[in-house]
Amino acid sequence: MPEDNEMKIRANDGFTLVEVLVAATIFVFALLGLAAGTVSVLRTNNTSQLQVGAVNLAQAKIEEFRAMSAAAFAALACPSYTSNGCSDAPAASGKTYGRSWRITANAPVTGVSTIDVQVNWSEYASRTVTVSASVAQ
Repeated sequence: MPEDNEMKIRANDGFTLVEVLVAATIFVFALLGLAAGTVSVLRTNNTSQLQVGAVNLAQAKIEEFRAMSAAAFAALACPSYTSNGCSDAPAASGKTYGRSWRITANAPVTGVSTIDVQVNWSEYASRTVTVSASVAQ
C-alpha cells in the first residue's frame, strides 16, 4: 500500500504538457486581443489630435477675417474654395494641412457674410473639417 500513496503524490506533482499548451494558447490569444485594442486606441488618439489641429486652424482663419477692417474684408474675393488666393498650407501638430476658404457676401442676410473654412489632411484616409461663421460686413 505504501506504493499507492507514493504514486498518488507523484501524479499530483505538476502539470501535463497538454495543460501547459492550453494555458499558453489562452494567454497568447489574450495578449493578441490586448495588442489589437492598443493599436485601435492609439489610432483613434492620433485621429483626434489631428482633427483638433484642423479645427484650431479653421478657427484661427475665421478669427483672422473677423479682425480685418470692413474695407479690407470687403476687398476679399473668394467665391469658391478653389479660387486663386483662397488657400494656404499651414502646419500644426507635426502635420501639414490644406486650408481653403469661401466667402459668401450678403448671406444669410444683407450686410452679413458667411465664411466657410475647409481644412483637409491625410492620415489613414483623406479627412476634411469645415467650420462656418457669419461676419458683419
